[in-house]
Amino acid sequence: MLYLTAEGQLSENIKSISVKDSEEAPAEYAFKIVCTDCREEHDSNVLINRFEKHEMPGSRGEASFLLKCKFCSKDCSVNMSQFERDWYNNEVESNEENLTKVSTHRKKNGLKNISKEIYIPLEFDCRNCEIIGFEPSSVVFEVELVSGSKLECQFDQGENEWYDYDDDAGEEVSITDMKFDVSKGK
Repeated sequence: MLYLTAEGQLSENIKSISVKDSEEAPAEYAFKIVCTDCREEHDSNVLINRFEKHEMPGSRGEASFLLKCKFCSKDCSVNMSQFERDWYNNEVESNEENLTKVSTHRKKNGLKNISKEIYIPLEFDCRNCEIIGFEPSSVVFEVELVSGSKLECQFDQGENEWYDYDDDAGEEVSITDMKFDVSKGK
């Protein structure tokens, strides 16, 4: 299994963050993919959403994404599912119970060594391919503030920070040093 991970510095007035992703309005995640047979990287980002399913040729199964490698003609598939809905700010005291649930969920899935400060929104089951990168500008994040307000956040291509203002509390809101990675699990 592969996992999309995110980490960064959240301002202390952020309670939690989640990807804006529902069956009614699915997020289109953009990934870099490489064929594991010939090691050739796909020439552009591929878009995958969690809710779209495709029948796999010669199989009874379904996948979120199918691709035939144009270099070696190998059939590649990715099955993508949500791993954690929310990224809880560990600096906010009211998040303790939720952070404990996150830790328990990770232990059950063999990911106990990943810090609770890291968000794991997605897991992937890849066949004949590997996800090697993620472009965060393809998705919108919902930011829940300690004040109860909600904001939307999107990282521009190549940017790793976001700033806004909470009118209710009269203070700046920020996410800085944002970094996304694809990690291997068990």
